[in-house]
Amino acid sequence: MIGVGIANHPLHAAGNTWAFLQWVLAFREAGWDVWMVEDQAGSKLIDRDKKPCASLEKSANLAHWNATVDEFGLRGRATLLVDGEAPDRPELLAFARDAEFLFNISGHFHQPDLLAAVPHRVYVDLDPAFTQIWAEVYRSPMNLEPHDIFMSIGGRLGRPDCRAPLAGRDWRPLGVPVALEHFTLPNLEEPGEAWTTFTHWYGYNPVEYDGQWYGNKSEEFDKLVDLPKRTSAKLEIATDLTDDDPAFSRFRDGGWRLVDARPLNTPWQRYRDYAAQSRGEFCVAKNGYVKSRCGWFSDRSAMYLALGRPVILQDTGWPEFYPEGEGLLAFTDGASALAALEKVERDPLRHARAARALAAKYCAGPVVVNRFLETAELA
Repeated sequence: MIGVGIANHPLHAAGNTWAFLQWVLAFREAGWDVWMVEDQAGSKLIDRDKKPCASLEKSANLAHWNATVDEFGLRGRATLLVDGEAPDRPELLAFARDAEFLFNISGHFHQPDLLAAVPHRVYVDLDPAFTQIWAEVYRSPMNLEPHDIFMSIGGRLGRPDCRAPLAGRDWRPLGVPVALEHFTLPNLEEPGEAWTTFTHWYGYNPVEYDGQWYGNKSEEFDKLVDLPKRTSAKLEIATDLTDDDPAFSRFRDGGWRLVDARPLNTPWQRYRDYAAQSRGEFCVAKNGYVKSRCGWFSDRSAMYLALGRPVILQDTGWPEFYPEGEGLLAFTDGASALAALEKVERDPLRHARAARALAAKYCAGPVVVNRFLETAELA
């Protein structure tokens, strides 16, 4: 079973949906019989106008769930529980009793009887440093307790120089998969004009740990506000930042292109095509990932790589797990960001080919799943 959070975010949701769906398809491609499950609170159902919706049948949540289930052939192997109930709950419980483990992404799935039915419950952390700070410092209900195996895409958690707590758990490193079937261009075309990325500008509130504050991407972008004026490369951000925010005009004046991310997230093919038509991805990491040195790597960056689009991604310690320098480049400041852009521009097609090869070698679904099974000692 794989616990997801797809129906909870039904509008303009391609990026969120694929963060979960990549795992479902990865396990299926690796030969596993997968059942996708999700909890949904009835009080949080919304309609297409993002207004409260009293009817599940009329909700955007159910519409998005059904569309995803049908498109990817998950009918009969997917259950959306609303306030703990679903028509096929008995079938799901029978599957849980025969399942080898629950792969619970971000701990979204909470049903006690279903959790108890499986022999192993794997907590999958997609937000390293923040997850552990919320649990240990803020005592937030992260649903860690029912689980017995803890995995994180922050592969450096627990290292002596990693500035993040562990919330009393042994966190094992986890890769990031991409469904190559859905994110591979038939022909590797000439790269597009602009370097792009998708960004929630402010995300959530900063958190404090050991006397330091851990923030969002906005703080790291602020350090590069004048970067476009120092390069001939075109830099574009698809974001939720609105034009009445002072940061919007500051970055626009700095030479950044800012576009509305919402229409690029519906349908999901538009999300993919926006990345495919880019020159590559240029992106900062959340300030908390950078400050903690947790080793976070982006599932969105894996998508760009699979599409044959080079990625220039801020260093969080991830070069310990992915080869850096060709097709995938790290930066730490403005000077190294410029150097990375210039390096790719000298031979963009070589870096495009390297990006695609790297995705196939390190991010293909079966590769990541088999590595997970070995690391989690479930093989």
